[in-house]
This record gives sequence, C-alpha cells and structure tokens, in this order.
Amino acid sequence: MHLDRRILSILGIPLALVAFLAFNVFSGIALRGPALDLTENRQFTLSDGTRAMLADIQEPVRLRFYLSSSLRETNPYLWSYAQQARDMLESFREASGGQVEVQVIDPQPFSEEEDRAVGAGLQPILGADQSTAFLGIVGANTTDDTDVIAMLSPERERFLEYDLTRLVFDLSRPNKPVLGIITGLPLEGSMQDSQMPWQILSQLRQFYDVRMLSGEEYQIDPAIQVLMLVQPDDLPEQNLYAIDQFVMRGGHLLAFVDPFSEAAQAIAQVPGDFAAKIDGLLASWGVELVPDQIAGDPDAARQVALPEEGGRQQVLPYLPWLSLDGSHVDPSEPAVANLDVINLMSPGVLRPAEGATTSFTPLIQTGPEAGLLDAAPIRTYPDPIAVLRAFQPGNERLTLAARLTGPAKSAYPTPLASDDPAAPPASAHLAEAQAPLNVVVVADADLLEDQAWLAAQPGGQGQPLPIASNADMVLNLLDTLAGSDALLSLRGRDITLRPFTRIQELQRTAEAAYRVKEEELTASLEEVQAKLQDLGGIGEDQQGMVLTEAQRQEVQGFRARMLDLRAELRAVQLALNQEIDRLEGRLTLINILAVPLAVAVIAVLVALWRRMRTRKRFRPAQG
Repeated sequence: MHLDRRILSILGIPLALVAFLAFNVFSGIALRGPALDLTENRQFTLSDGTRAMLADIQEPVRLRFYLSSSLRETNPYLWSYAQQARDMLESFREASGGQVEVQVIDPQPFSEEEDRAVGAGLQPILGADQSTAFLGIVGANTTDDTDVIAMLSPERERFLEYDLTRLVFDLSRPNKPVLGIITGLPLEGSMQDSQMPWQILSQLRQFYDVRMLSGEEYQIDPAIQVLMLVQPDDLPEQNLYAIDQFVMRGGHLLAFVDPFSEAAQAIAQVPGDFAAKIDGLLASWGVELVPDQIAGDPDAARQVALPEEGGRQQVLPYLPWLSLDGSHVDPSEPAVANLDVINLMSPGVLRPAEGATTSFTPLIQTGPEAGLLDAAPIRTYPDPIAVLRAFQPGNERLTLAARLTGPAKSAYPTPLASDDPAAPPASAHLAEAQAPLNVVVVADADLLEDQAWLAAQPGGQGQPLPIASNADMVLNLLDTLAGSDALLSLRGRDITLRPFTRIQELQRTAEAAYRVKEEELTASLEEVQAKLQDLGGIGEDQQGMVLTEAQRQEVQGFRARMLDLRAELRAVQLALNQEIDRLEGRLTLINILAVPLAVAVIAVLVALWRRMRTRKRFRPAQG
C-alpha cells in the first residue's frame, strides 16, 4: 500500500520537529565543542587575563554554586542572573581544563544543604511568603581554605567575571600575600601619646602578611608583593632608590600622598608643608601632585558646626572635607565601584605629568564645580567661613586618585653610588620598567585615620561603626594590586540584564494618568468634606444635624461620582495590564520564533538557489 506523497510530507513535518528537538537536547549534553558568542558585550567570552590565570592553576578549586530552584517562580529577574552566573562558571570549568570543579546545589528548605549554606555564611533571600532562597558560591581548595560570595547580586553584574576570577585566584594561593608599608604616620599607634593603632591596620592584617618597613632600606624585599606608602617623611636617598627599583622590577605600589596631612600636623604640633617628598618618583611614574593646593567641592563638602555667641552653633559646609558618593568614582573600576561613601580630609589634586609615558586613569574625582584652595591658610588656621569666601569654583572635575599603567623609566638613570655593603650592586640597576607599571596614587593620607571613616557608638560602648567605605576602598585597591595580572586587566562589563524599556514606558504613562485621577478624587473628597464640616457634621445625622434634601442629593451625587472615578481607575489599570500582557506576548513570540523562522527562510533561499543552478547545469541543448 503506497501512501500519497502529500500525506507523507504532512507527517514528516512533526517528525522533523521532534528529531530537531532531540538533536538539540543531545548536542547540548554530549557535544561541548567550540561555541560562538554573538552577544553584544561578549557575555560568554572570558578575558585573556582570566584564561591565563585559569591555565596556571596547579591544584583543583571546588566551587559549590548554591541556587534555589524556588527563585524561578518567586524572583524571575534574579533567576535570570543566576543562569548567567551559571554559564560563566561553566566557562571557568572548561577554560581551566577541569581544575575548577563546579557543583550546582539546590538547597531545599529544612535540608542539610540549607544548613551547610547557612553555616558557610551565605546570605538568605527572603521571599514574599517568608520562604528562604540562596544564590551564592562557596569555594574551597585542597588545603580546606574556603572563600565565599555570600550573594550574587545583579548590582555587581558588570563585575561578575572579576568577582569569580578573584575568588578562584585567592583559593589557588593559600598563603597570605605580603604587604610592605612605609609610613610617616602613627598607623601602629604611639605608646608615648597613648594612641591606639589605627583600625585600618588591623583590617589589613586580617588579609595580608603586613611588614612595617623602616624607610631606610637599600632594597625592598622581593617577597613583598605590594608596597604601600602612607605619607612618608623625608626618606633618605637610598630608600627612594629602593622604591624606584621595586617598581621597575614589576612590583605594585599604592601611595597615599597629601599636600596637607592633618594627622601629620597633629603629631608635629606646628604648621608646615608635610607633602610627601617623593615628587621625583611621582614624575617618573607619570603623575604630579599639584603643590600647595587642596581640592574643595561645595557639592560634596561635609557639614561642620561652629560655635557662636550665646551658645548657638552655625552649621555650614567645610569645602576641604569631602564626602563622595558613587557619582565621583570610575564605574568600570572594580576597586571603587559600588562603594557607598568615601570620606576625604583636605585632599590634594593629581594631574598627568608632562611627557608621561604611562596612562593616567582617574579613579576618584570631585564634581564639576570644584576648585583649588590655597593650602597655606588651611594649614595654619582652618576657618570654614574664610575658606568659603575665598573659594573660586572651577569648570572641571579634579582627580583625587588615579591608576598609572604602562611603560616607564627609572627616576635614576644611573645606579645610586654607595659604599654601604647593604647597597645593591650596580649591575642590578634597572633604567626602565621590566613590565608595565601598575601604580595607584591617592592624594589623601588622612582618609586612613579612624575619625575619617569611623564613629563611636552611642554611649561609647563597643567597636566604632563605619560611616564611610574608606577601608573597603583600600582593601579593594590592594586586592587588585596583589592579585594576578588577570585582576589588573579586568574592567567592568556592560549590563546585560536590561529592563523592558517599552513596558516601563507604558507603566509610567498609565501611572501618571492614574495619579491624575487619584488627585481629582482626593480634591473632590476634601471639597465636599469641607462643605459638610461647615454644616456641623460629616454624616446625615451626626451631632443632631439633619441634612436638607439638596444637601442629601449633593452627598449622593458625590458618592456616585466617586464610584465612577474608582471604576475609571480600575479601567486604566486594566488597560495597562492588558497592554503589557500583549507586549510581553509579542516579545515572547518573537524570541521563540525569530531564529527558527530566520533559519527556515535561509534554508528555503539556499534550496531555491541550488535548484536554479541545477536546472542551468542540466538544461538540454537546443536544436
């Protein structure tokens, strides 16, 4: 029995669809070959630095990705971001050759997995029905060191690759990185003046092997991975040379230099120029600290109280004390992005040095209305009113912190001559950097002091509370410098979880119409209530008052109008929801059918083209 060819064609269509779906499922599971990333910002393509770091991992790193399936229904937006994170983790696993092990865990309520998630320090996500979900990562290495991303937040989407790379890198090096510090400020406190160590130093020691240097070294210990300068005093020439050669060898450096350090002046008890004496080094790195000038910004100035006669206080802005929010930082720089507030005290201003060979990237800047202040009167007698009167606003943002990268030459063209046996041999001198520089300069040292970012708790009990993100900024900067070249090269990516702007526009339009109707109803209600109040009551028989027929009709008319307005409000909201549903339906249909239809059209065109070529090739000869 032979079936009609038309019937066979009709039956073949659903069979072809089934075969197509089965092949896609099989290939998705079994065939993990090369992939083509066609997303706008290369969402699924790892940076070269990340790939190099993953290729160097010697021992396995285990990542337990806690993803609650309940997020699919309770928080679709977070679920979408979770899938993006899961895809990137899979890219990490493949690029590492299996050295990064990824385990996806769905911690069900009241399960052992949920207990492990809580015990590891993951941040629970509470749903509207008080249910608990998790979206975080717990990493571990072969020596049982652990690190945690308590919650993967879409607010950090642009830094997802950076956060994952940092997590894997930290676990792949179990020993604390070595941090050397040269300072002229009392970070360690002072027994003579009964000063306690600064809190920033305590935090640094939690994450780094901190080594305090004397400032008289001829060489910086090669074991030091990052060198931190904090308003150093008049350093001897051999130490300046040692710092220069450390940077030329590829060492990373974080410098806090200040044209007026209030902490240093408090120690000396005399006014003077306490700018760090490393101008020559700064110039060789490609940056200039503007001499004897302080940044003032009226838009970011902190408020201070001045006593007046009669016990009153006058509150006014003190221009050199700045409180900077996220609008003042580079949003693509992981070290400073997403910080709440950074407090600075009399910061200086940085500029690219003339003839610099390095790239000057501002990390923190003032607002556009900032201006330069003469440091001399602020050093001697900081009068907020006098500062306000003398202030002249500028028309550009002033740079307060910058990253310097690229090639550079030594501040010492020839070796430093010395007969001291501790001095390095002349043959070890480097006239230029062996690798591109990575130096961060911050034009304020006082931001490290406790009073800049900490406040005592009420009653003076317990540990001081942070009021600014100064410590987070310092730790983030050190992390990028102490990390691998992968961390130094990573920048923030573009946002991929874009909102439906058309839907949001519809919502705003309908919301505006809804608010107008609501205001009309409220105004009418207040008007009638006022009239009724004049009669002595707001009801028909309240306080013994009896409404006339005209008044009763007025109330009934208002009630009818109120019901009509409520119905109109419901109609506006219903129309809004219907329009949004139609738009979402169209978007979903386009997303589902667009690619298959495009492939089908291309296939038909190719088939027609091939058929035409075949006809031309086998066309019978004429006559």
